[in-house]
Amino acid sequence: MPAATAHHTRHGMQHAAASPRRTHQRTAAALATFGLLLGSAGAVAQAGTGIGVISYWGTDAALYSQLPAGSVAVVNPDSGIFVAAGQTTTLVPDLASWRDIVNGTAARGVKLLGYVPTGYFNHGCNAEGQCQTWARIKAQVAAYFAQLPAVAGIFFDEAAPSTWSCSAFVNEYQKLRSLVTKYRPGAQVTFNAGVPDNCVVSGALAGETVVLFESSSTDYTAQATQIATATAAARAKGVATWHLVHSVATQSAMSSIVAKAVQMQVNLAYVTDIGGNWQAGENTWGSLPSYWASEVNLLAGSPAGVNWGNMTKKLVNAASHLCLRGSGSRIDQQTCASTSAWTLTVRSVGTAPYYQLKYGSKCATQASAASSAVSWATCSATAASQMWSMKPAGGLVYFENRNSTQALTVYGSSAGSTAATSNYNGALQQQFYFQ
Repeated sequence: MPAATAHHTRHGMQHAAASPRRTHQRTAAALATFGLLLGSAGAVAQAGTGIGVISYWGTDAALYSQLPAGSVAVVNPDSGIFVAAGQTTTLVPDLASWRDIVNGTAARGVKLLGYVPTGYFNHGCNAEGQCQTWARIKAQVAAYFAQLPAVAGIFFDEAAPSTWSCSAFVNEYQKLRSLVTKYRPGAQVTFNAGVPDNCVVSGALAGETVVLFESSSTDYTAQATQIATATAAARAKGVATWHLVHSVATQSAMSSIVAKAVQMQVNLAYVTDIGGNWQAGENTWGSLPSYWASEVNLLAGSPAGVNWGNMTKKLVNAASHLCLRGSGSRIDQQTCASTSAWTLTVRSVGTAPYYQLKYGSKCATQASAASSAVSWATCSATAASQMWSMKPAGGLVYFENRNSTQALTVYGSSAGSTAATSNYNGALQQQFYFQ
């Protein structure tokens, strides 16, 4: 890893201080509003949220080899393609290694973006994390396209002003995109503001990408209103969005964060269990998270059932945002505040994982493959009718019954609507997330 890696993490942290917009409205009302915003967002494309990784990995080819086709990642030799100290002539000495990584990774269908620091709208000097001259920014862009021609575009970091000015975004972003157009017309342009604010969106054009969030899972919840609003504004403008969430400790918590991103129809997302405290040595974007395989299953999709181990979670229907419960002999949905968590227990059949869905003392059961009815029956550890394969669906999950291969489905959108099964077609009524 290059020594500059710690600086990259610090830069991400500085986004949080760049604007008071990141901390306004952090109230209980904002948290309550998050569910309402998701409920009114409209239909979500089944596979609309892909993988966008901040990959400050040096020349570790083994890490790049784990990126699935269709994902987006960042090439960052040393806070750009030049060696440090603010100069614009000396390229990094291991350029050949970088070229091999870029060529090989791009050939597998991964879109790579060249990292360029921009100095938080400050262009009077060249100092890491503080300022970058236009001459150096221009030289970085030109060098990426000349030296690493397989890169798909440029990732402009530090793309929010150190002293907040909403009106500055349009002019700044225009100057940055003009540099890309000069050296490779049509290349991808990404601005990492890390700030969930419509001012960021105002500076971007349709077809470009903006990073609207780069912070912790705690902030992702606290800033729910701002994040959802800015993401929706970008979508309406044809601007792609990217959310980066660190300090997500568990696989279950990652699943919940991914579900929120999918509900907001984010284009790219990345969640990691590494923390954001660079002073304590946490290298936030310096490696992949421990639950990477499961994150890929959620965001890239996989035909196989996923095995997250035993869990205790509420099951929230993606169409209604109401929670499932078991009552009497049936399964229905109610407000989440009035339901209890389910116990999801893995029951392996050969090498295939299935889940038994238990609520209280009984299990979700499709007694007959000829009937779509789902009942609430006494649990049996070996009954195929009670085994459900959990499968990823663009960031959400669906449950397929082993006996019938049909998906658990909630047809109604109101409290009291009952669950049944039907052939899987990607409808939100068949998809769930955890709470």
